Amino acid sequence: MSLVLWMAVRGRLSTRDRIHKYDPRAVTTCVLCNYHLESHSHLFFECSFSRAIWTQLLNYCRSPWNGLCWNAFIAWASSHWRGDNPIIVTKKLYLRVAVYHIWRERNCRIFEGTKKTISVVAHSIIDTIRCRLSSINLKDHPLIDLNWNVNAN
Repeated sequence: MSLVLWMAVRGRLSTRDRIHKYDPRAVTTCVLCNYHLESHSHLFFECSFSRAIWTQLLNYCRSPWNGLCWNAFIAWASSHWRGDNPIIVTKKLYLRVAVYHIWRERNCRIFEGTKKTISVVAHSIIDTIRCRLSSINLKDHPLIDLNWNVNAN
C-alpha cells in the first residue's frame, strides 16, 4: 500500500494519460467513471467514483472534505500531517488505504474485467483501516476508538 501511495504522490503510476504519451492509440478515458481523462488528480480525487469513496470514508470518520485537487491536497497533507499523533497516524492510514483500493479497483476493471460498487470498495477500505488500527499502539485514543470501533492497544 505504501508503494502505491509513494508512486501516486510522485505521479509515477501508469495512469492512462501517462500511457498515452508513449502510445497515442491508448485509451485515455477513466475506467471508473468512463467519462474523463484518467490522470492522477482525476483518478484519486476528481472522478465521481473516487469522490463518492472519499465522501463515504470521510463521513464515516467524521472528517470534512477539503475540496482540494490531488496536488494541492498532497502538498497540504505533507505540511500538516507530521508526527505520530494518533489522529495524524489515522489520517495518513486512510489516505494510504484509500489510494491503494482505488488503484486496485481501477486495475481490476482493466485487467480482470471485474467491477465492484462504490459501497463495496468503501467498506473494504473501512475494514482494512479498522484492522490496521486494531493492530497498532494508539494509546487508547478515545476518538479513534469511537470513530473506528476498535479497541486500540
